[in-house]
Amino acid sequence: MRKSTVLALAFLLLAACNKSDASAAGDGRPVIKVKVDAAGYHPSEAKAKAGKPVRLEFTRTTDEGCGQQLVVPSLDIKKDLPLNQAVAVDVTMPASGKLDFTCGMDMYRGAVVAE
Repeated sequence: MRKSTVLALAFLLLAACNKSDASAAGDGRPVIKVKVDAAGYHPSEAKAKAGKPVRLEFTRTTDEGCGQQLVVPSLDIKKDLPLNQAVAVDVTMPASGKLDFTCGMDMYRGAVVAE
């Protein structure tokens, strides 16, 4: 293999490995992926552009703990989180401050901060 081909392949592999948990939905809005496990939300805090639409995608990975339900109190949203299935929640960020979310028992807490 030529040296330039090897370098190009190495670059593509590095780019693929550096994917973050934020991607884009089909409609172009950013997606923030949140894992829910026995310890809570990961990440427990993320950032998104103020006043803009964003998709929060929650995936519960364990039956342990109280992460079976998601609540976004300020938007009156309640969603069940089935095990190992991504659940999308489309919201528009506030102009300032943060958008809090919790589990159904209000023990796990997380937020998306408007920036």
